[in-house]
Amino acid sequence: MRTERVLLSYEKWSDYALATLAGRTLSFMTNNEFFPDQQEELVPYGVLVTDFRAKHEIASKGGSSLDNSAKKLSRIALLKAMKTLAFEVNKVSDGNANMLLSSGFMLASQPQESEIPDVPTLITLSNGRQKGQMRMDFAAVPGAYEYEYQVGTIPEGSTEISWGESLFTPISRGNVISPVIYGTTYYVQVRARNKKGVSDWADPVSWLGR
Repeated sequence: MRTERVLLSYEKWSDYALATLAGRTLSFMTNNEFFPDQQEELVPYGVLVTDFRAKHEIASKGGSSLDNSAKKLSRIALLKAMKTLAFEVNKVSDGNANMLLSSGFMLASQPQESEIPDVPTLITLSNGRQKGQMRMDFAAVPGAYEYEYQVGTIPEGSTEISWGESLFTPISRGNVISPVIYGTTYYVQVRARNKKGVSDWADPVSWLGR
């Protein structure tokens, strides 16, 4: 029987999902009675979380190339700190699921007797809060701990959707996708992941950039 643990690496997560998870881990770990020896480390960790979330917000609003570069460097530093903290969570918890969940980090995938998740439904795209953004929502899939999504467009002269790289999010509502270009039609497909495997892709939905 394998020991429960939290994920160490979040490199493939989108900036928005990473910012959300980082804020959650900081909140959950602060004054957590299971992790008294890690409280001092949360001070510099909190600085990195705040720095990335601030730089991500600026870049997502159509920031300059310098803003985007600063966001990428901040992301690298945050990912490194998250891996270190998650490693300590695993070490201290020693497989205790309640302790692991209390940290705010995501549990790692492990074999279970459950089925693969259902295909996500009710996918909707709408205007984001800022210009150059669109928001993605869909119905949460029971048992799914993560969702994978891709954004694509149809190149001129083609009839097929050209999909971008996969992005990952732990939440089903309020996902922000940016940048989007006015007048461009975007397509999004989503699939769910649980500890057994991944679902099929949902049928693509489209949205005209505004």
